[in-house]
Amino acid sequence: MKKDSHGGNIYKKAKELGISPEEIRDFSANISPLGLPPQIRQAVIGSLEGLVNYPDPECRQLREAIAENDGVREEWITCGNGGADLLYRIAFGLKPGKVLLPVPAFVEYEEALTAAGAEMVYYRMGEDLLPGEDLLGGITEEIDMLVLCNPNNPTGLLLPRDYLLKVMEKAEKAGVYLLLDECFLEICMEEESHTLIPYLGRFPHLMILKSFTKLYALPGIRLGYLLSSNPDLIGAVDHAGQSWSVSTIAQEAGICALSLKDYKRRVKEEIARELVYMKDAMASLPVKLYDGQANYLFFRAPGCRDLDKQLEKRGFMIRNCSNYVNLGEDYWRIAVKDHSANLQLMEAMREILNHVDGKEKLSDGNRLTAGS
Repeated sequence: MKKDSHGGNIYKKAKELGISPEEIRDFSANISPLGLPPQIRQAVIGSLEGLVNYPDPECRQLREAIAENDGVREEWITCGNGGADLLYRIAFGLKPGKVLLPVPAFVEYEEALTAAGAEMVYYRMGEDLLPGEDLLGGITEEIDMLVLCNPNNPTGLLLPRDYLLKVMEKAEKAGVYLLLDECFLEICMEEESHTLIPYLGRFPHLMILKSFTKLYALPGIRLGYLLSSNPDLIGAVDHAGQSWSVSTIAQEAGICALSLKDYKRRVKEEIARELVYMKDAMASLPVKLYDGQANYLFFRAPGCRDLDKQLEKRGFMIRNCSNYVNLGEDYWRIAVKDHSANLQLMEAMREILNHVDGKEKLSDGNRLTAGS
């Protein structure tokens, strides 16, 4: 059985607690606080008549919609059954021998790559949890692939475009693939000034992973895509998966989602407002909070290694980050949800964290770090 390596498993938690999944307030998975758009719901219903036929294996209409939305060529796109499916297809399609991975990083990168036989070479980020200039020195011809996530999962910290371009130029010269995960970037207000999509044509070793899951609240449908200007790379990833990996329902949902420009704007504005509120609320707590820009916040609660268990008693589910390489047992991640839910979580955390026995003391200067 596949191990539980990330958040959102409300079914397992509900069984453990002896309650229904609907009773859990899930802050472990970072889904749009506005919920599933009604237009997508209708598109899914409207697609049911087409279920008597196989889905289009080339996702032609969906790729056409993505190409228009992202300003890229249709042949630069391949679609998959969620971002996780594409990670495995990248791993088995490209078969990298050595992979350079700044940590902490999304657990599934390593799971997919090692399943395909890759050797992981860790670059351990310092206390600020940001890669430095010395990462460039690790990009050599001995490395086959570098994986970066912008904003990072789990920290939510953004890497400047200028830094990413320096990394990409070094990777291109060394013949190293850069897998850049931008699945959370489209939720950030700074999306346009940070994405590397405009540089795909310049760097054939660059590939960008995107997903519909978080922005459009579609984790149950499973839909993602990969961008690359390298036809051999796209072909290798395509051939590493089955022909009908994207269902008719998923394709129609994706086409509809890309037309919802106002919904995307409202999600980004809501997240930006709630990030301000939650950061202000957490400033008075005994935590070390990182200045994330995604729809989640990452922090350390020194001396509190059972925050998740205490919150579960109050009906909340959060993400313990101890299974990320380079993190300890008192690192946590919480999603940004609607204001009412965020208020309730902040009150529960205040009750718990201000009464932790033997908790380490943090100076005011340590409450907000890394990019603040």
